[in-house]
Amino acid sequence: MKTIGFIVLSIVLIAGLASIATQLAAPSPLPAADRVTFERANQLYQAGNYAAAASLYEQLTAKGIANSDLFYNLGNAYSQAGKTKQAAESYTRAADLAPRDAQIASRLAQIGDASTRLPVPLTTNELSLGALLLAIALALGLVGGRRGLFSRRAA
Repeated sequence: MKTIGFIVLSIVLIAGLASIATQLAAPSPLPAADRVTFERANQLYQAGNYAAAASLYEQLTAKGIANSDLFYNLGNAYSQAGKTKQAAESYTRAADLAPRDAQIASRLAQIGDASTRLPVPLTTNELSLGALLLAIALALGLVGGRRGLFSRRAA
C-alpha cells in the first residue's frame, strides 16, 4: 500500500512540474486590444502589404510589448520589404526572447546573421525548473528510502 501512495505522489508532483514548465515556456500573451492590432498586421502581411504590416507591428513594439512572435513577424515583414538590416534586428530581438526557437534561428541563418549568435545558456526559468526537479527527486528519494520502498525484500 505504501508503494501505491508513493507512486501516486510521484505522478502528481511530476504532472505539476510539467504544467509549470509548459506555462513558463509559452510566449507572453498580448492584451486583447493589442491582439486585434497584431491580427490586423498579420492579415496585411498575408495580403502582401508588408510596409503596412510592419507599421502595425512597430506600433506594438513602441508600446513596449516584448513578444517573440511579434518580433519574428516584424522581421518577416521587413525581410519581404527588402529591409534586411531591420529584419536582422527584429529576428535578433525575437531570438533574445525565445532563444531555442528553430524558426527564428532559421531566419537568422537565411539572412546571414546566425554566425553572431553564441550558444544559448540556460535561462532563469530553465535553471529554476531544473532545481525544482532535483528537489522533487531528492524528496521522493528520501521519502521512499525512509519508508523502505527501495529495500529488497527476501522472497
